[in-house]
Amino acid sequence: MARISTFLALLVLAAASRSAAATEVCGTFSLATEWSAKESPYLVTGDIFIPANSRLRIGPGVIVRFCKPRPCGMEKGSKESGKQPPIEQMDWADSAYTGIKAEGTFYVLGSEDHPVLFEPDEPKPGAVGWDGIRLSGQQAGAAEISFAVFRGANQAITVDRAGFAIHHSLFEGNNTGVFAGLRGDVAVVNCNFIGNFSAGIVIRKGGPRMANNIFAGNRSYGIWADGRPAIQAWNNAFWENREEACFKCPYALLDTVDKNANKDACDRFGNLAADPVFMGTPSFDAAKEADVRGDTPAHLVKDAKLAQLESDASAKAAKAGKGKKKKYFAPVGQGPYLLSKYSKLVDAGKPGRDFRDRDGSPNDIGMHGGPMSRITSDPF
Repeated sequence: MARISTFLALLVLAAASRSAAATEVCGTFSLATEWSAKESPYLVTGDIFIPANSRLRIGPGVIVRFCKPRPCGMEKGSKESGKQPPIEQMDWADSAYTGIKAEGTFYVLGSEDHPVLFEPDEPKPGAVGWDGIRLSGQQAGAAEISFAVFRGANQAITVDRAGFAIHHSLFEGNNTGVFAGLRGDVAVVNCNFIGNFSAGIVIRKGGPRMANNIFAGNRSYGIWADGRPAIQAWNNAFWENREEACFKCPYALLDTVDKNANKDACDRFGNLAADPVFMGTPSFDAAKEADVRGDTPAHLVKDAKLAQLESDASAKAAKAGKGKKKKYFAPVGQGPYLLSKYSKLVDAGKPGRDFRDRDGSPNDIGMHGGPMSRITSDPF
């Protein structure tokens, strides 16, 4: 299996950087701008607007925090001078919180080991602290969002009349993860939507293509759709979304009439309802304890000599099998939401060369699966 990314490192970096001097930004960016980890964290003090003829590129390891809106004057790092005219407000959330609006080229290009983090300046569990990123008009090549973490937003990403890729990102603790508005036909690939208040993805007049994503523990819906037939979803996993896995989705979605390559029940598009069995969770502990192939837990061992003989025999068998074709799933590295070997999501992603894990094996559903590289063209 592919090596697992280290998203946990970002959390340590974020905590350490709170005491560091922030680069304050706001206003209209009429010149091409790049945000780097060197100048991070960036503190958004007022709305940011990227016009159609401009560009914002956010590089690996950047931390972006959003504070309560205040008048935008000469902000450090904004590359603009003097007072600027106010940016048009779209709705109540736009007026109440700061955010980013882009009609021009927009890239969020984190990396496996250094993702980009978007969060409120003063995060509060269960509360919204910033508006989100609103994108309009970008197609493949003019926008990409990859290896990013979004927390505490009203609508983390809103897309209209757009067709770019959002991939290998975590949407956690937002009101909504991705909002696909009018002709919001984005590709959402290998992302995790965990514990969002309203829904992981909301579809209203959009037609997103969704593959290899995890929708788990969202307080209302995994996906909320408006009932239009444009929804396209392949090999996604749904688990314990409080109201419904996929509201107003086509009837065939999660109608378990088929089996995937792992022989697990799924619909005809490869979507399945299954516990992800993340590393370190109660379900992982239960599966490990019930695994007859593993060593008996120490507190249950009654014959230490016999247990040692069994352990030695298992180690010998594993060593003998290393040269054979059969692969054993063994996640490496640190980070949240790592799939364990007991997960039905391992090797259960959408088939096809463009979706395979970096070692050539079938895609693992979720943000740690897939080729772990940029998506600059439509993978569908």
